[in-house]
Amino acid sequence: MSEATASVPRIASWSGFSQVKLGNREALARAVMLLLGVLLVATMLAGLAIGPISVPVLELVPHLARHIASPVEGAPDGVLLRDWIVVKDIRLPRVVLGALVGAALAVSGAVMQGLFRNPLADPGIVGVSAGAGLGAALFIVLGNTALASVMSLLGIYAVPLAAFVGGLITTLLLYRIGTRGGITSVATLLLAGIALGALTG
Repeated sequence: MSEATASVPRIASWSGFSQVKLGNREALARAVMLLLGVLLVATMLAGLAIGPISVPVLELVPHLARHIASPVEGAPDGVLLRDWIVVKDIRLPRVVLGALVGAALAVSGAVMQGLFRNPLADPGIVGVSAGAGLGAALFIVLGNTALASVMSLLGIYAVPLAAFVGGLITTLLLYRIGTRGGITSVATLLLAGIALGALTG
């Protein structure tokens, strides 16, 4: 048997091993996503139930679903008005907002790590966090003088919006520096981000 003929079974066996390994990875990824989804739902239910006032959340979930589908005034039959107000008006908005913010942070982290091919990458590496902090700091300093009218118009949302604008401007500037001829250089993005972070931080 020639060497070329002997190598064919080896290649076939290696290909089969790679397919099995890839299948195991996909199955593991599905299991992890399912587990995380269950943990998310359990955490949200715990967020609705736990607090200074103990609320039987599992009894209120069907009523909440019906209320979202067709809102009605007052508490449903058999539900204390106090518990209904605490869950519907106080805890539910906070829990939903927390889940949405967490999802947004997860997506942004995945994008950052995928772009730089580094599982430790975060917005601080490219100066986005420092730019957001600079925007918030400038608005806090100038909010009662040059930007007093904007502060009175936006109210409590002024500083978060200023931080968002600061981070957005930093990101756009970073992208402009790192892109030449329609091609974005990851190395240039990283170096420019470190420089911008040092300047704005």
